[in-house]
Amino acid sequence: MTNPKKPPRKTAIARIAAAKALKGKKAAAKKAGEAPGTKAPPAPKAAAPPPPAPSVRKGPSEELIAETILRLLAERGPGKTVCPSEVARDIGGAQPEVWSPMMQPVRRIAVRMTKAGQIAIMRKGKPVEDVDDFRGIYRLALPAADVDSAGTDEA
Repeated sequence: MTNPKKPPRKTAIARIAAAKALKGKKAAAKKAGEAPGTKAPPAPKAAAPPPPAPSVRKGPSEELIAETILRLLAERGPGKTVCPSEVARDIGGAQPEVWSPMMQPVRRIAVRMTKAGQIAIMRKGKPVEDVDDFRGIYRLALPAADVDSAGTDEA
């Protein structure tokens, strides 16, 4: 009976195979001009390929995303909202592996457009207070008309 805590002894065939493998390594090292038993120095690392040029872009342009946001909002009409995924789907099509990576660029451009006053980012039916730090589900809308400047002159 064998002890489960002790590793099994090597058989004669396993010892011969290990000796042949060691002998082969020593012979290869000798041919390479190294002392037997020493390790070969690591191969020099290949130079990393240069990063892609910044002008090479994947996906739609920022202008296309901004135009799509404004077009979809205009089609919906005042007081209506658009989901950011609708913008991504309109540009990229119905396949999730195509439109899903566009969600971050859509959000980034929506934030930029909100700061410029072109659109509003809505959460729970209200404009977000801090466009640089909002979380969760959001929708895009045309900015609400300013009631004071719309003007009811009662004087």
